[in-house]
Formats: sequence, structure tokens, C-alpha cells
Amino acid sequence: MPALVVVLAAVLPATGCGSTAAGGNTDVDMPADYEDILAARYDETFPDDRVLTVHILMEDPDWQAMQAEPLAKEYYRADIWIDDELVEDVAVRTKGSSSLSQAASSEGFRAGLKVDFNFFNSARSYHGIKKLCYSNGFSDPTLMKEFLGYEVMAAMGIPTPRACFVDLWVNDVHLGVYTQVEAGDARFVEEHFADGDGNLYKPEIAAGRLDWTEEDVAAQAAVTGGTAPDGQASTTTTTTESFNLGGGDLEEIIERSGDTGWIPGRLDTAAGDANSTTTTLSGRAGFRGGGGRPGFTNQSSDYLTSVGLKTNKEKADYSRLYDLLKVLNSEPDEVTTEALEDVLDVDEVLRYLAVSAALVHLDNYIGMGHNYYLYEDGGRFSIIPWDLNMCFGGFDSGLSEEQILGFFIDEPTSASVDQYPLVEQLMSEPEYLETYHAYLRELLEGPFSVERMTARIDELAGLIRPYVEKDGNVSFEQFEQGLKENLSGQTRGWAAGGMFIGLTYFVEQRTASIAAQLSGQEPAGSGDGSGNGGSVGLGMPGDRGAMGGGAGMGDGAGMGDGAGMGGGRFQPGGADDGGSPPGGFPGGAGGGG
Repeated sequence: MPALVVVLAAVLPATGCGSTAAGGNTDVDMPADYEDILAARYDETFPDDRVLTVHILMEDPDWQAMQAEPLAKEYYRADIWIDDELVEDVAVRTKGSSSLSQAASSEGFRAGLKVDFNFFNSARSYHGIKKLCYSNGFSDPTLMKEFLGYEVMAAMGIPTPRACFVDLWVNDVHLGVYTQVEAGDARFVEEHFADGDGNLYKPEIAAGRLDWTEEDVAAQAAVTGGTAPDGQASTTTTTTESFNLGGGDLEEIIERSGDTGWIPGRLDTAAGDANSTTTTLSGRAGFRGGGGRPGFTNQSSDYLTSVGLKTNKEKADYSRLYDLLKVLNSEPDEVTTEALEDVLDVDEVLRYLAVSAALVHLDNYIGMGHNYYLYEDGGRFSIIPWDLNMCFGGFDSGLSEEQILGFFIDEPTSASVDQYPLVEQLMSEPEYLETYHAYLRELLEGPFSVERMTARIDELAGLIRPYVEKDGNVSFEQFEQGLKENLSGQTRGWAAGGMFIGLTYFVEQRTASIAAQLSGQEPAGSGDGSGNGGSVGLGMPGDRGAMGGGAGMGDGAGMGDGAGMGGGRFQPGGADDGGSPPGGFPGGAGGGG
């Protein structure tokens, strides 16, 4: 990525590990030079200097069925061409929540998709990758927020999925410009962490703010009449949904075949009555807080289901997660830094919070309380970012444009800080707060500087502009306007969660606000712990507690390793067996670009 390296080198003096952030007075463990991190991030599989052409080839009846019922998230057999490389016999389904609902209610078909390479054959992959996600740029007319957000996260040394731009086709239907993202699964953690065998979680809303404990799990089990698993002997293997395959429910298919073992997405209803009603628990004894616990419905938002264990399900062990939750949900003045660092990679989480606050990404932990992965690496937990299409203030949580651009850095939560124990614990410790400030300065001087971001936005716009112009599913006018300016004619709540603030305008205003807060020229917090005065959901300002419980809204299928299921491939009409896309498809051997 030579162009980017040149730009970065021109605007930022190198800062290495152990350097002192400019304007700060403490040494912090800075990540390696971010130019090097980003240069190593991109390759032929995930390039940043070209747009890949992707063709998914399905049997026509399957393609018609997917378009007719996109919310079913049924898996269908397909072949996929990524540029001139063919991978046969993969599984593809729709993905998303609010983005998928919008796609389902819109004319045409522009849903997000997930491709599972080893669904039918456990040995199959794409350059070692088992799953790829194709994001449709929901609520983002510039189609680049997700890419930029992942890049800033990665530049700060945070384990981050790779992403690139693609021009996506299904059969002869042009879906347009999408973002291709590698899945956060067992393979991903093996590559990014010293201990690749730990538990990987993808928490959803009921459990995602981590404001619950083992005692709450036991209380839920008592209400539903089930037995709460202890940390070592849990047999809970649930996710928030089952899968469908080729028009049929995967549960039914497996049952008819006589296989009663665990399969991806299998729902285990033995822990309680599947018909149980939504129940509210009282405050937990022995821990701060009190009042009502989030409501839950069996198999949709009980804590152990909602926390979304993705690996090691056959021998589920929640003991270290319970240790983390016990520390987080204790009174801050009773928790030592040693106790926190025993259960948490504090430095990595501080970097994640700094980027989240800078990007005002309220569709993750600091807002809705989902769209992230939690990974247990050698007994300590780290956060992996996910689903960044609504960063750059795209999800407002009931906040005004002024509140988003001036988002408090010392109370970086949409609602009251005490609803986010991870933030409250770390921001309550002066040493950690100082380190967090140093990372914010690092962002302002490097990965999130006005100079760097303006150059990068211009560079990416030039890359995808010819494809956006030919993409009949999006507005080219809004694409161009959104690069720099707020979209005209849009009202609050547009596209399920916020306004659209022009990208470069956001960067200019947000970096100025962060700098003023760091210098003391502007307040860095509310002063009363109320955070930024919004909600934890889609509510209006002051609607604290909105959507505090209930079923998760994310893509609940998860990213865990799929079991190989065997089976042959189909040969779509016109498909070649050679090393180029099939003739007759746009961009293929016999078609135009």
C-alpha cells in the first residue's frame, strides 16, 4: 500500500513502543508504528488498492427462495468466484439484523451475505479463511465507514478483522459495492493471540454490557426452573438462532438423519421451559446496582445464551468469564489494578475504548452493548471490534449532532456510566485514565489525524467511485455529498439509528473536541456520571435503560467453526472449471466489467 505509507510518513513522526505520547506525561505501551501495521494488513486476499470482483453462483430456485425470504437466513449451496479464483461447494446465507430487515422491505435485493467455506467440507477454506462476510453498507451512503473504522482499530494495535471492497454479483444480479470482512472465529483468534484455544464470545444486548454475574445466571435458572451451570460443568451450547439449509430447518434435517449430536446453531431447550414468559429479576445481592435486572426470555436473552459462546462449546467452561464479571461488577473503590489485570488485558481494552470514543461508535459496547467479540487469552479477556458500519456517529442513541461531535471522552458511554461496568472500572482508575488519554493523543496525531483521515477518505473515494457510479442500488449523489458534508434532507432516526454526518466534517469537528477536552478547554464529562445523556438503545435523549434487556439484535448466528457436513457440488449452467469466472456473467470471461 505505497500511497498510504507515503501519506502517513509525511504527516506523522514515528512513535514506537514505549514512547511518550505528545502532550502527555506518562510512558505508555504504544503499539508499533501504525504505518507498518497497516502495510502488513493488506495483501492480495484483502487489498486496499483495488476492488475485488465477487460472483456467487447459486441454483436459480435457491436464489429465488433467498430473495423471497431473506429474513429466514437459510443456508444454500453455491460456488464463489473471488476475482479469478473459484471455490466450489460453499454455503451462503443472508446476514444482519436491522440491515437485513431494511433490505427485506426494500425493492430489489441488497442484503448482507455470509459465505461459509467449510460448511459442507470441514477441510475447505479460502486461503485458510473459513468464513467471509459481505456487508452492504447499511445506513452509510459513502460505503466506507466500516473499512475506515476497522483500519483505525487495527492501526492502534487492536486485533481486528481484515476488510476490503468488492463488487458483488449473485448469478446475473449486480448487488454493487460491498465490504468483504473476515469472520471473527477460531481461526482468527489462533492468528492473533498467543493462546488460540480460549473461549470466544459474541455478546448480544441482554448480556453485552457485562453488567451481570454468576449469581444472576443462577437467579434466572431458579425462575425458569432449570439448573444453573457451574463454571466447569456447563452444557449450554446455545446460540440465538438455528440455521436453515436449502429451504429446510437444519435441526429437522439433522434429526431426520438420526444425528443427535451438537451442530452449529443447535438450540438446547433443556435448561428451561421454552414457553416461559419474560421475567424480571431483582437486583443482585452483594453487588452494586439494584433495581430491576434486564428482562429475559428463555433461549433468546438469558445471559449464557446472549453472551454467545462460539468456541469450546462441547466443554463449555464459563469460570474465567464469571471471574471477569465479578471484578467488573464490584464497587470500583474495592477493585485493585492487580485484580483487573488478572482478568483483563487492560491496555488493549483502553485502546479499544479510545478508538470507540473517537469514532463515537454507539452500536458497540459503549452504546447498545453488542457488536464486539470477547476473547479469553490465557485467562485474560480482550475485545475484538465488529460491525463498524455505524461508527463516525452514525448511531445516535438519542443524542443530537452537537452531543455526538462533543462526545465526552472521560464518560464515553451513551447512557449513565454505571450501566457499563467495563468503562466505569477503567475510567475510575487515575493510572488507566491517563493511559487512555495518551492513546487519544496518539489517535489525534496519527491514525485519526485530520491530515491522515482526509487523505485516506479521498484515496478510498477515488478507488470505489467508478464502482459506486455503476451501482444502481445506491445514490451516487449522496455518496459524493457524504464524503464531506452532512446529508441534506435527512431527519433524526434516518436508517434506524441516526443522522449522517459528513466524513471529513466529522473528523474535523471530533478531533477538535477531543483536543479541547484533553486540554481542559471543554468538559470531558457530565460531572454526575450520567455519561452523554442518551439511551442504551434507539430511544430519545434521557431515555436511559431503553432496550436494556430483551433479545439481541445482532447477527446471532455467530462466527464459530462450522461442522463439515459432506456433499458434492452443483454445476450452475455456464460455469467453467478453469481459473476464470464463468462466461456470460458481467466481469467474467465472457462478460463486460
